[in-house]
Amino acid sequence: MTQQTFLQKILLVATFLIFIPAHVLATGLPTTQLLPIVQGDEETRSKPFIAWFEDLSGQGYTEEEYVASGSANVYSYAGSEMQPDIEVQKNNLPYATRLLVRRPANPETFNGTVFVEVLNATAGWDGDPIWQSTHEYIIRQGATWVGVSTKPVSVDFLRDAWGRPPWPKRNASRYADLSMPEFGQVWDMMSQVGALLKTPASKDNPLGAFDVQRLIMVGYSQSAAYQVTYANSIHDSARMPDGKPIYDGYYIAAGGGSSKHITGPTDTSPESLPPGDSRNLTRAGVPVIRYQNQTEVIRSYVVRQWEADFPLLRFYELVGGSHVDSHLNTVGGKALGRDLGLPPSFCPSPENPYNPIRIGYVQSALMEALDRWIAIGASPPASRFLQLSWENREISLAKDADGNVLGGIRPPDIQVPLGTYSGSNSGPGFCDLYGGFTAFDEEKLNTLYETHDAYVQRFKQTVEDSMQEGFLLLQDAQSQNELAIKSSIGKN
Repeated sequence: MTQQTFLQKILLVATFLIFIPAHVLATGLPTTQLLPIVQGDEETRSKPFIAWFEDLSGQGYTEEEYVASGSANVYSYAGSEMQPDIEVQKNNLPYATRLLVRRPANPETFNGTVFVEVLNATAGWDGDPIWQSTHEYIIRQGATWVGVSTKPVSVDFLRDAWGRPPWPKRNASRYADLSMPEFGQVWDMMSQVGALLKTPASKDNPLGAFDVQRLIMVGYSQSAAYQVTYANSIHDSARMPDGKPIYDGYYIAAGGGSSKHITGPTDTSPESLPPGDSRNLTRAGVPVIRYQNQTEVIRSYVVRQWEADFPLLRFYELVGGSHVDSHLNTVGGKALGRDLGLPPSFCPSPENPYNPIRIGYVQSALMEALDRWIAIGASPPASRFLQLSWENREISLAKDADGNVLGGIRPPDIQVPLGTYSGSNSGPGFCDLYGGFTAFDEEKLNTLYETHDAYVQRFKQTVEDSMQEGFLLLQDAQSQNELAIKSSIGKN
């Protein structure tokens, strides 16, 4: 048995199991209530939690927040892992969650695509890492972004905890009506929100004036696990009145190896499925892109899917990509400081400098590729995987002489390296999720790049190559070239 065949057998389980669940979703669209912005002092003002720190009006965008209320079933698994299906466990439990909407101010500039982000609740409150990484792309394209609070812990935080010690004071009335009693409500909740956004005739649709053509569910880190479960167990039954799916595609980013349990967590079920469960693999009849940073390949057991087995799926892994890069650290820290009075980083004193590779550039290119795949059937680039090393039946990442990983998507920083780029760091807090960087010494840099012009020309060529391969967009390429030009490399 070859190494590749053995790896496929241990990393892919039951790829032939494509199934259509037989359940019927809770019906009805949610109602919405606009939450106004109220100015005032710290106890009377009322603004959205994690509102964007920049004034979007200067870019032709606006930000609004709504309470979305409805009722959702809770499901449980029926049958076995080898014959997966779900059935209704509890009927029509009321919920009230919140929607954060960032959209073009003028519907005529809207490009037809809505990215619906499963807001990340790892910290115990909402985070918007997909928006943080790719907002420049979303705005350039004229797309709309909708963030949904999707976990009881984050709903409870907004309603009960935010504004009480140790957090800064605030107007507690804004989220007083939120309620999500059970984790398992999330699936119908996401279906109903998506269906609402595609129903222009509904007076409750925040995008009623917009011609919504494509709805793409996006998520990062823990949120990726929600997407896999939704795609596998809900997608096929979540339909619009014309029979078309509610969600037209999925961008699943930086997740671990396990998807969420359809019911959990409860006293009898865990929150996530175990490693090796076949339901950790994505199966949906619409285009799917799965993306991993180097961090996720290091930290979790390897879950990979091959497009030969799943023609509507592409799987990409980024060399040097870190779960939290320096850009995410910076923009995420602004909300932490403003809304929660926290230090601007979960890794305040890393052992090594932050990894400078900006993962949002590659993510933007992949989201654009997914959008085009859905809209016009344009096939995205072939899947790219990091190269694995196999020694003593142990899997590790194969590296070059400089310590950089082989294979995968290779951004310009890796092709024209200034040091060793790692997917993790050392230090307090969440530093293991932050990438690290060890710079080459001056002698090596001078050997590699004898002049500044030589460095810039090599860098520009790799930027052009990345664009041609489909892993870098024009505007982001220009930004990267400008940084190379402004650098001091080769100016000895």
